[in-house]
Amino acid sequence: MESMTCHFLYLYQLQRVLCDWNDDECIQILKKCKEAVPEDNRKVIIVEAVIDEVKDDKLEYDRLMLDMVMMAHTNTGKERTSKEWEYVLQKTRFRSHTIKPIGVVQSIIEAFP
Repeated sequence: MESMTCHFLYLYQLQRVLCDWNDDECIQILKKCKEAVPEDNRKVIIVEAVIDEVKDDKLEYDRLMLDMVMMAHTNTGKERTSKEWEYVLQKTRFRSHTIKPIGVVQSIIEAFP
């Protein structure tokens, strides 16, 4: 009888959570997520607005409005640019990440530990 090998993808999804926190707090949250997933076949999916992601995007003003809402309703929350996401993910020591626009205000950020 052949042995069967099962492969699991471990994934954590954070949706509209990290925008509530400053960079240091965001880094701490992501470090905990990274620690929680097993070593093999893992990733963290982040669903957040990414400011200045695509030039001449009809949703850019909506993203900027969300950034103003974050400033008004949180002490340190903000929407981040792709460079700011890169900084946060590098500080968390993710080996790579991708940002995928999906045609709405939010984008899908895949972070690979």
